[in-house]
Amino acid sequence: MATPTRAACSRMKSTRKPSRRVRPALAGVELLESRLALAQTVGLFVNAPGAQEGYTLFNATLSPKTHLIDTNGQEVHAWTSTGGTTAVYLQEDGSILRNTMIPPAQRVFGSNGSTGKIEIIDWNNKPVWSYTLADSRYQLHHDAIRLPNGNVLAIAWERFSRAEAIAMGRNPARLNPATNNELWGEAILEIKPDLEKGTGGTIVWEWHLTDHLVQSFDAGKPNYVRPQDLAKYPHRVNVNFVPTGLGADTHIADWAHFNAIAYNAKTDQILVSTREFSEVWMIDHSTTTAQAAGSTGGKSGKGGDLVWRYGNLQTWNAGTAANQQLQWQHNIQWIADGLPGAGNLLLFNNGWGRPDGSSWSSVMEIKPTTYGKATTVWSYGSPKAGFFSPIISGAQRQPNGNTLICEGVKGNVFEVTPAGKTVWRYVSPDIVGGTLTQGASAPPLNVSGTPGVFTNLTFRALKYTASSPAFAGRTLTPGKLVEKYPTFFSTVGFYDPSSRVWSLNHHADGTSTAVTQVKPGIAPQVSLTAAALPLAGDFDGDGVTSTGVYDGVAGSFRLDFNNDGVADSVVPITGAKAWWQPIAGNWDGVGGDDLGLYDPVSHTFRFYTLQGTQASAPFVTPALPANWRPLAGDWNGDGKDTVGLYDPLGHTFYLNDKIDGSISALTIFKTPKIPATWVPLAGDWNGDKKDTVGLYDPATRTVYLNNRIDGSITNLVVYSLPVSITATPVAGNWGSFPQPKAAVSPTLLAAAVSFDPTKPKTSLSVRP
Repeated sequence: MATPTRAACSRMKSTRKPSRRVRPALAGVELLESRLALAQTVGLFVNAPGAQEGYTLFNATLSPKTHLIDTNGQEVHAWTSTGGTTAVYLQEDGSILRNTMIPPAQRVFGSNGSTGKIEIIDWNNKPVWSYTLADSRYQLHHDAIRLPNGNVLAIAWERFSRAEAIAMGRNPARLNPATNNELWGEAILEIKPDLEKGTGGTIVWEWHLTDHLVQSFDAGKPNYVRPQDLAKYPHRVNVNFVPTGLGADTHIADWAHFNAIAYNAKTDQILVSTREFSEVWMIDHSTTTAQAAGSTGGKSGKGGDLVWRYGNLQTWNAGTAANQQLQWQHNIQWIADGLPGAGNLLLFNNGWGRPDGSSWSSVMEIKPTTYGKATTVWSYGSPKAGFFSPIISGAQRQPNGNTLICEGVKGNVFEVTPAGKTVWRYVSPDIVGGTLTQGASAPPLNVSGTPGVFTNLTFRALKYTASSPAFAGRTLTPGKLVEKYPTFFSTVGFYDPSSRVWSLNHHADGTSTAVTQVKPGIAPQVSLTAAALPLAGDFDGDGVTSTGVYDGVAGSFRLDFNNDGVADSVVPITGAKAWWQPIAGNWDGVGGDDLGLYDPVSHTFRFYTLQGTQASAPFVTPALPANWRPLAGDWNGDGKDTVGLYDPLGHTFYLNDKIDGSISALTIFKTPKIPATWVPLAGDWNGDKKDTVGLYDPATRTVYLNNRIDGSITNLVVYSLPVSITATPVAGNWGSFPQPKAAVSPTLLAAAVSFDPTKPKTSLSVRP
């Protein structure tokens, strides 16, 4: 567990109640499990008080899509590129700097972490600049960052042949004939982007690992020192150090394997993480390129030699495996100014194969001292924590003192307080080739035999506060969830306007053994009158229907995304009237449901986004009686909801496949003559992704749900409620309970309601 070493900063106050996505408990004796909760495999798991408010940027390594989500797990923005990625950074202008994987056939170097391309994509998903380096000598990999001057600092493999490696003093026995019998050094390149052209750039500074070697194998080769003197050269790199044992890369040519780079503008220094050395190195960037190739010059006076190193004393014969501090670490960085711990270093120690034989990961905050030494200021992780990612991964300090951690191999991103308490947790649903549906788990992935890797592996994740310059002047609208949800059946619920209690039945046959009760929250945000009208829709795009009301007095919608009885969003509608009637539907076929209002006086439909702006053009129907009732549904299965009307006196449904006011695709049918008090419903009663209609008889408390919209009654669900209620019916997918195939024969139906199956008709032309 972590040990607190400092007080957390004040938490940024939220202007919106966080949604925990925990559905209310089920009432009744059946005690069916909430399958949505038990089956949760991806998305938001924890959003507790104390979490840093902000927006998290992540990209599953094998996915072309970069997501920006809020603390509720809802996507507020996304970018799409051409391939997977390693590190991604949000820039102050709202663009992203992305390290993109080019197709394998274009990558000359084949080790893990290959990218080959750096690109900038603007907020509108337009490519602004790209730089590709993947030739026979160099290839970009893992990480590249933007410097304050606008240049890009990148790492690249540098290929040396067997002969070149031996000429440097490499022991031929440490070259691997089973792979390619080569040696790959590392280069750090500062690239000035050609933004005008949109591609390419100029290398204005560079550093090469092979300029800073030492060896004790061949006295006839450069940089030779006696074996007993290696420990006197911590500022240089032993060309014959090759790790062995658990976690060591079998691709020995990829000798150092840089996996992260960071820059400190105040000191003009660079940090790199070298996985195969299990070390972090500090390099002076204040040098010229010529000085960077030598051992003098720059602020340090050491040229391009290592200013400091930490993690594995064995690499320069200053210690043994017993006192190795790091194991295959990632994401070394300076904690930025203004954050708790500013100036210290933060890293993710993968901890695969520790000196005692155990394997567990930790996040470490350290303060550098001398070569090979540092003071540990704070850490998170323990052998008993179950926290382990053998490869990739990262961490980031937050303004409130928390630390965001990416347990990369599982796509698990979580935030801990200084005391080690998890206050936010999200699991990436993105995998190669698509997005996971809730309840499905990411398949395992074989990465060089590394244990516990899954296809939603995520190289790194970063959180940005609302005050970030990247968001200046932008509206960050919570949209759909990244994960998909299985298709559920619509069932019926009821809203009691006097008590403001919802009873949402998960069964399509009327049995009451699985009912979600939604009562007014302990701190309701508004006192509603009984005149408020209920509506239901999938407002957050998670596949589960949320409850809401239209407050005609205030002219606004109040939406409860997580059905806990407290409004999560209040949507005012300019010019709305008290007598307008609410509907909800997915008007554009993207994400979740939006809002609508029908004015029965002017017989006008109006459509709105969840921000209260116009979603589609309103339209006026022909003159209609004011008692006609509006409906919304996807009548043709095209993924877009449209509208309909029910005439209670003529007991006739009019269902339009368009929301532009035209009547060229209209379905019309009559029911047998029924009382005008019956209430119309619309929903997907059988899970075929097409909405059909139903009716509720309040006198006998009987529900009639038709699985067809042609007026026939051969596939009808009929049931009566066991108790007397005075409430308004609504339809929705309240959860993932499997619905019984309840159907009533025409004979039984005729006995129940005296329907005449010979009279219904369908028209696809014009309204009478």
